[in-house]
Order: sequence, then C-alpha cells, then structure tokens
Amino acid sequence: MRLFEEILSAAGFGDELSGGAKVVLFAGRCGYFENVKSISSFSDTAVSLLLKRGEVHVEGKNLCVARYGEGDLLLKGEIERVEMLGGKP
Repeated sequence: MRLFEEILSAAGFGDELSGGAKVVLFAGRCGYFENVKSISSFSDTAVSLLLKRGEVHVEGKNLCVARYGEGDLLLKGEIERVEMLGGKP
C-alpha cells in the first residue's frame, strides 16, 4: 500500500479521494507528488504537472526532477508556491 493510501485509510477516507492530487512538501526543499500522468512544462523556476485528476503548478528556484516513475515524482529545489487546479471527479 502506498503512503497516501495508508494515511487516507487511517483518517477514515475511502475511494472518493483516490486518483486525486496528492502532494507532500518537505520544508520547501522538495515536494513529492502522486498520480502524475506527465510533466507539461518544466524550467528551473516553474513546473506544471498533469495528474490523473487536475493539474499542479509549482514555482520556486533551482527546481529539478530528482525522481519520476510509475506516477510518482520527487521535485527538488526551493519550492515557493504550489497551485492545484481541477481535481474534481
């Protein structure tokens, strides 16, 4: 079971949230994203991710993709802003 699934299950949420935008920020130094379908744009100051449901825009400095595979993405750098668009079923 993936990390978010364990957390949501423990919090009492069911399948109504599955496939949605899942983001964890670590002190602005990196971000972990689940359900990523593709990277729609990328630079060292801005990244746009297409998710299974919705889109996420990230702004910051020195952004770089540290890991990307199987729908998971780890973004390193100074993350200053995260904006989520859509995400409704």
